[in-house]
Amino acid sequence: MLLPRNIILFSLILALALFAEWQLHEIPEDVYCDSDSDCFLLPGTPLAEPVPALIYLSCTGGKPWDIDSVRAVNDELGWAIATCGKSRNHRAGELNEADILRLRDKLEMTEQVDKNRIYLFGFSGQGAQALGTALRHPNRFAGAVIDCAHTGSISHFDPKASAHQAFYIITKTGDWNREHNEQLHKHFANYGIRDTLIIDGGEHAIGPAADVLRGCTWLQQTHGE
Repeated sequence: MLLPRNIILFSLILALALFAEWQLHEIPEDVYCDSDSDCFLLPGTPLAEPVPALIYLSCTGGKPWDIDSVRAVNDELGWAIATCGKSRNHRAGELNEADILRLRDKLEMTEQVDKNRIYLFGFSGQGAQALGTALRHPNRFAGAVIDCAHTGSISHFDPKASAHQAFYIITKTGDWNREHNEQLHKHFANYGIRDTLIIDGGEHAIGPAADVLRGCTWLQQTHGE
């Protein structure tokens, strides 16, 4: 059992480690972060209409340089991108979800983002978080790109409410979650939910940034943009 003094020391060490990590990286151009550690890349020019947005969920908590890794989604598709600083693995899913929903509302309040075209991306545990959160809140998310995710975070699925959603599912031939993804694909097909299943070679590992761009391109085409 940790004593209060040990808890304070542990928290201080964690804070210093996070500070050191941020010092090693420069915040990418045009990216800004708020007091919740949520970071944003928004369209830089006046818009004729609001644009879709991608919320990036990282297994270790979203960082500004995560946005840079998928910047092509902004450069080539014109989407807004945001990272959720607090959502991460080994944290209660309910807490993650509350922070994701707050971030989603921040994007809507910019008036630059189409509230009906907000998507989630996550790998592995955060892919599961993205999937579960999107299905629990079909009125707030249009779908997700999930990479090597499991299905353990699904606690609610309403086929009628999710009829407008779309999901781009990525797995690997050697992924320990492959069976979850194949079953999810069949489940969506049975209920008429639009999805696609991509099976790449390799083991359980996050794919290249091009996978995210391809996923977002598919979502854009699927939703008729």
